[in-house]
Amino acid sequence: MAKIQDTLRAPGPLRNLLLLAAVTLFFVVAAAIVLATQREATSVRFDPVLFFPDLNEKVGQATRLVYTTGQGMQGTANITIERDDEGVWRVLQREGYPARVDRVRKTILGLTELEAFEPRTSNPEWHRNLGLLEPENLGRAVRVQLLDKDGNEIAGLLAGEIVESTADLQGRGFLYVRRDGEDQTWLARGSISLDKDVANWLDPTVVTLPQERIARVTLWSISENPAILSRSSPDHPNFVVENLPVGSVSRGAPVVNASATAFASFEFLDAVPVDSIIFNNPPVAEIVTFDGLKLTLTMAGANTGMWAKIVASADRSMIAEDADTSALDAEITEINEQMGDWAYKLEQNLGLRLTQTIGGLTRPVTEPTAP
Repeated sequence: MAKIQDTLRAPGPLRNLLLLAAVTLFFVVAAAIVLATQREATSVRFDPVLFFPDLNEKVGQATRLVYTTGQGMQGTANITIERDDEGVWRVLQREGYPARVDRVRKTILGLTELEAFEPRTSNPEWHRNLGLLEPENLGRAVRVQLLDKDGNEIAGLLAGEIVESTADLQGRGFLYVRRDGEDQTWLARGSISLDKDVANWLDPTVVTLPQERIARVTLWSISENPAILSRSSPDHPNFVVENLPVGSVSRGAPVVNASATAFASFEFLDAVPVDSIIFNNPPVAEIVTFDGLKLTLTMAGANTGMWAKIVASADRSMIAEDADTSALDAEITEINEQMGDWAYKLEQNLGLRLTQTIGGLTRPVTEPTAP
């Protein structure tokens, strides 16, 4: 410090340089203070508000949820989910198949809770960059509309780009939105589904068949060479091939069990009216439980395009003469009412296992086993 004071007292170039530096520093600090003051004076503080402030009062009137997405030069595509007179939400693009109630409710709740977090550009030239160009104009935006029974819009928006890695513990993240017909864009916070695949809106709840219930599975049951897989009790872990060809043995429990228990993890990829699929000389699989439930799967297609229709009935050979079958009869009725009008697209591995042949499940005795 003393050296600096001495330098300032003594005339010379070094003294002039220090004075110049001090003056420069003063003006830089002053400019920064002025700039910060101006910004604070001119900036508009925006507190997040509900994007649809009155929706919570009108949401009970909602009977239709519509998604519109762009398909490039092919135009647009809709996913329309409508609530029927019994309160069941149904997907119109799948001839009224029941929709996923949890996803519908999450979306409607998400619209009521969506927050306009921060205003962004109102320049329409930036809409494409934010993913907010209308689907009709080759844009990537997803139009989400909530309508009443007369087709009047209760809430509607265009949803654009999602800001990655912004979701909080409640699942709320940031995305860009704007109201249809308005240029003003917003950074919004909330949680709404923007799934563009209609199959993902179908209710995945179908027949549940625990592995422990399965007693016998017959693959290619109406062919000349069926494969009959069975086990003696629910406690027995492995199925065996009942009708082994002469000179053949099973390829082993893992291979046989894979086909015998495949339906226990049944999940479908899509559903269409059963009359829309042609079942011509199809493979048929029959699944029988220890308590007498029989499921008959009639299949069509191959590989990634395999479909099945499912019919439930009773196998009386598995039921004691004096047994009370009321619960079984009710289960059969429920399955047929739920699944009888539909054909289900099977996951590829499930289709392959339910169409396994007797030749794929057995091997000649002389054939060496795999190491």
